[in-house]
Amino acid sequence: MKKYLNSFFALFVLVLVGTAFSSCTDEAYNTDPYNKSGVSILAFGPAPTERTHEIRITGTHLDKVDKVVFPADATVEEAAVSRSEFNKADAENIYVNIPDATVPGHIKLVAGGEVIESEGILTFEEPIEVTEVTPVKGLNAGDNITIKGDYVYNIASVTYTAGVTVPAEEFVSTSRREIVVPVPLAAQTGTISMTDGADWKFEYETPLEILTATCTAVSATSVEFGDQITLTGTNLHTVETVMFPGGVKSDFTVSADNKTITTTVPADCKSGSITLVLFSGQAVSSPEIAVPTISVAGISKDKDICEGDELTITGENLNRVVSVTLPGVGELAADKYTNDGTHITFTVPEGFVDGVITLKQNANISVDIQVAIRKLAGVIWQGKVDLAGWSSFGVFNWDGELYKTFQEAVTGPGDFTIHFVQTGAPAQFNFKLGDWSTAFQNPSITPEADGVFKPAPGVEDITVSLTAEEVDKMFGSGAMGFVIWGENIQVQYVKFVAAGAEALVWEGSEDMGSWSNQPYIGADTAPEFAEAGVQEGWKVRFYGEATGQWQFQVFEGHWGPNYAKWANFSPDDNDGTVQILDGAEGEVCLVLPLTQAMIDAAYTQQWWGGIFVVQGQNFVLKKVTVCPL
Repeated sequence: MKKYLNSFFALFVLVLVGTAFSSCTDEAYNTDPYNKSGVSILAFGPAPTERTHEIRITGTHLDKVDKVVFPADATVEEAAVSRSEFNKADAENIYVNIPDATVPGHIKLVAGGEVIESEGILTFEEPIEVTEVTPVKGLNAGDNITIKGDYVYNIASVTYTAGVTVPAEEFVSTSRREIVVPVPLAAQTGTISMTDGADWKFEYETPLEILTATCTAVSATSVEFGDQITLTGTNLHTVETVMFPGGVKSDFTVSADNKTITTTVPADCKSGSITLVLFSGQAVSSPEIAVPTISVAGISKDKDICEGDELTITGENLNRVVSVTLPGVGELAADKYTNDGTHITFTVPEGFVDGVITLKQNANISVDIQVAIRKLAGVIWQGKVDLAGWSSFGVFNWDGELYKTFQEAVTGPGDFTIHFVQTGAPAQFNFKLGDWSTAFQNPSITPEADGVFKPAPGVEDITVSLTAEEVDKMFGSGAMGFVIWGENIQVQYVKFVAAGAEALVWEGSEDMGSWSNQPYIGADTAPEFAEAGVQEGWKVRFYGEATGQWQFQVFEGHWGPNYAKWANFSPDDNDGTVQILDGAEGEVCLVLPLTQAMIDAAYTQQWWGGIFVVQGQNFVLKKVTVCPL
């Protein structure tokens, strides 16, 4: 197979004194600020030319040049002509014969300690003929290929697949009929192409098969951070980077036979496959390794959490936890929690909000635990969002889970309350639909003429009585939610109480047993009771589950009057002030109408007691609500 793609004479780029020259553009002048000599190459020629023939180099300050270095392959130390061997030279010209060992490439001038390289490359005019490339199968990076033909020493570079180029100066050897070219570490399977640096280009039609690296085994699959491990495979000298799971790089060494890599398990990785990134950009994966990893089995309480509660997280490898981060609080100081390896215990501090508790082991290993605080009656969202300099807090239809939470809660008419604290002066804000088109009106805070609410000192709520039409505009089909735009306020929670709906006061599981338990619906629920806005005539509902022949009664919160009693085996015991919705065994709902005296007594300030004392047997109390109906 023979191909001729060469013309005998390349395009002459400059004619000077009747001789063809290769010129440098303005950009090719040596403008290096450290080039104190001012030596530069402007042109050389003829181009293309022939070995052993004279070439003329033009430039500036050429009388300072000590020698001319021509490109040469790896078989010779240097193809250079010293100043004493120049045919002729002055400040603007050097005439010199091209050494026979020269290959296509850049000419260099050496002046003192400086090296000035030509922009263009030296090429030769003999017609290149390529007849054979061997071998083409089973090549490894670091092997050599032999290109045979005629005038092949005029090839300026060989390019492998994906643009990996070997210039002539890096050829292993060069002769007229044969050149030996190394296979670079970044080479991949595919065709190779060649050029003389001018017009001749040639692609060899048979693709080369270059074997990639493999990784077949690791010395251990269960490892500790800092362990030294060995990866086994083939062609591992082509590996540029060892990447542990999580994208953590590690230093490594490759064995002399290229079959093993030794490396150390970094402290910030996680379990998974090690990735070997090759010089070619390709990647090879190892068998998976497992590192000791924290895990969480549970938490003593994941909802209805209050400030001051003691929480315990149970799991494995917890001694490897380096930080505990709480929602709304941030990272706990080390002295604020205990850790015995299987239990982490801490007291819930002020500022704790809904969100996730994060246990961090390292940059790639952490565990999130979803938690929720005890909510005030009707609260949809709770947190802390500072509005300063006219920033915004919004719930928009593109907010995903947050928007869904509001949409599920606000399904009809009711009171929509945004609670805030004033953090500076002036405190002011707008409250509008999510498309900014409509401002809501609020009966308790009158907006200024410009529609901006400016609450008086101490005011902490804005309440809007939403109509069904307004609810649809906020959370109906195609609606966009709402936005508060303001300054010097901190939004802390949003509450919604549907018109005529029940508001939760307490929720839990209190088993009355056999009159042995006398739990309080205590003082800590007084805020919930107040937030519900209870009034005379409202109903308190006690939800529970009967476990046998049951009885249940309710007292004033400091063991005052007995407000009501129920018994499924003796309906006559009821005092007539209650309604038993379901008196059978199983789920039970008991209803107590509120008088003003009951409401007043609920807020009696004493060092003990609460709103109600409840007592019974064979009854599990699960929930207490208030409702205007």
